Amino acid sequence: MRQFDSAAVGGPNPRLSRRGLLRLGALIGAGAGASTLLAACGGDGGSTPGGDPDAVLKVGLDTDVTSLIAFRQQGSAQMLVTAALHRGLVAYDADGKIVPAIAESYEQQDATFTFTLRSGVQFHDGSPVTAEVVKANLEFLASPDSAAKLSSVLRGIETVETPDERTVVVTLAGPDAAFLAYLADVNAAILPAAALGSTNPTWIGAGPFRHVAVQKGASVTVERFPGFFGGDAKLGGIEFHVYTDEAARDNALLSGELDMVSVVGWADYDRVETAGDLTLDVTSDGPFMFLTFNTTTGPFADPRVRRAVGYAVNRENIVAAALEGRGTPMFGLPVPQSSEIYNDTYASHWRLDPDEARRLLTEAGYPNGFEARLLATSAPKFHQDAALSVQSDLEKVGIRLTLDSPDWAGRVERGTKGDYDIAVYGSVGVVNDPSSIDQFLVGPPNQNRSFGFADERITELIASGRRETQPAARKQVYDQLQQAVLEQAPIVGLVWRDQAYGYNSSVAGFDNLPGFLTYESGYSFATVTKG
Repeated sequence: MRQFDSAAVGGPNPRLSRRGLLRLGALIGAGAGASTLLAACGGDGGSTPGGDPDAVLKVGLDTDVTSLIAFRQQGSAQMLVTAALHRGLVAYDADGKIVPAIAESYEQQDATFTFTLRSGVQFHDGSPVTAEVVKANLEFLASPDSAAKLSSVLRGIETVETPDERTVVVTLAGPDAAFLAYLADVNAAILPAAALGSTNPTWIGAGPFRHVAVQKGASVTVERFPGFFGGDAKLGGIEFHVYTDEAARDNALLSGELDMVSVVGWADYDRVETAGDLTLDVTSDGPFMFLTFNTTTGPFADPRVRRAVGYAVNRENIVAAALEGRGTPMFGLPVPQSSEIYNDTYASHWRLDPDEARRLLTEAGYPNGFEARLLATSAPKFHQDAALSVQSDLEKVGIRLTLDSPDWAGRVERGTKGDYDIAVYGSVGVVNDPSSIDQFLVGPPNQNRSFGFADERITELIASGRRETQPAARKQVYDQLQQAVLEQAPIVGLVWRDQAYGYNSSVAGFDNLPGFLTYESGYSFATVTKG
């Protein structure tokens, strides 16, 4: 048996590579055929000296999180608040490495993982985190009926056993190259058993901060939790303030009203960079925008119509109109150049070709086009701006769209229920691993994927990609998967978009995690200081 500490799992510091060189295997432990042991080396990240231990960090969020449900996919703001309140078996450190959290260590033998829990871990209400509680959480996350963000990617859990109150033995149906990486996602937090499946907000967790107050549409306040297993947080608390208006949010940062914002507007990049006392912390290879479809009825049930959309959209216009030029066109699937499965043939698939779009529409029986409803959201505004650009492009090939732009909560609800014909959405991969594409193709209904879409061959290829641990063979599987997805077009990529946190000089120790992990960066709140 080989021994590894947390420093052995990962790669170079993301500040040395802003284009996401850490995107892939650095976030996963040894292959599924090996036997490994990851041991705790104190907390879930390094400590940051200095700062005022009673300071309250004021963070501006771009959307509301007053109905926070930790296991659901509710957007980037939700993930930041979840990372302050909750912890799972493992987590990510400042470099995007998997490190122990509630689990003190783990041992892997083929497709079986044995987790040893830390002694004395408690939830904010004082109740203990036991092996039975962890078992209930893992079984819930793996259930297809859970509505959990990670349900589809953790469905390979076959059994969960608890030999004693600190030991959890998880046996998978087969090897899984990305299992640990998914467990490190903030939405795999361990919750009190009573919270599982509830539609009530899940404020009680085992993270470094505990919930104090919430004002609908305005703020969420948390304070340091003295019983946190990783040691006391370096801040007295955090106030998360909701600023759906981009200009108002950026101005609050520039004026000093806020210490930090989760999203700097592209129009204000230059102002923040030249302010002198502010840091613009940018990721360029994480978040992206794409189209989904209701595939159960109407024209978009036909893959030819979905492919027509792919050829009709002018992606350069979206970058200019919606992103202030702070992004790049996506002509294939959300697979970055740094990925081990990147293939230029598939990455350059969608060319701008209105004639091909019209040919496909005619072949599908719509020579004169049709009318449909396009779902977006009023905030963040760039979603609506992207939708307006798509609306204009599709009208040129005969697809006449009525724009539906509810608030964020309404957007999530309608997307999950399939209350749309075609939809614009922005997201990010869950982990820096090729299997991140899974969430957009399989699993229970959610706003991240086309409603009602199912394809047996795509499902089989996804499963093969997760099982395969040899890089060359894995790439072959994902080549086949990309080809199949482009043929069926359940999602149509639009653009990669820059994402930047902004914070002032009083804030130290915050780390914008690499690649797809940018929205996991709230893990570093545990060690952030404010001078």
